[in-house]
Amino acid sequence: MLSKLFVAPFAALLLAGAANAGPLQTLSLPERPQTKDQLAAEVVEVQTRRSPMAIIAQDALYGGIAGLAIGAGVALLNSDHDWGRDLAIGAGAGLLIGGIFGAIDAAASADRAPAGFGRSYPLAAAKF
Repeated sequence: MLSKLFVAPFAALLLAGAANAGPLQTLSLPERPQTKDQLAAEVVEVQTRRSPMAIIAQDALYGGIAGLAIGAGVALLNSDHDWGRDLAIGAGAGLLIGGIFGAIDAAASADRAPAGFGRSYPLAAAKF
């Protein structure tokens, strides 16, 4: 029954494709030799960095999710009925540890300037 539902649309698709087919045309472009100046004009390098607050927020969020998972594991291992406390403590601890890790990560990458092509850095660093 299900195969009959797929045969009719597939056959219609094949017939429509055959009716739409046209002659094969090829496109040929003349090849021009490139000089070194043309190649340098075509190469564009774009480097982006996340803001320090974005780094801290993302790391804190991931830490909170990991802490929530660890808190859920602790709640499953304990046989008491206070699973909400275990989840909250796990998420809070993960949020704090993730935020501290994010602050260290943001401080460590703050002094790195992106490497570029000499004078192109001010253009890449500008805000458009």
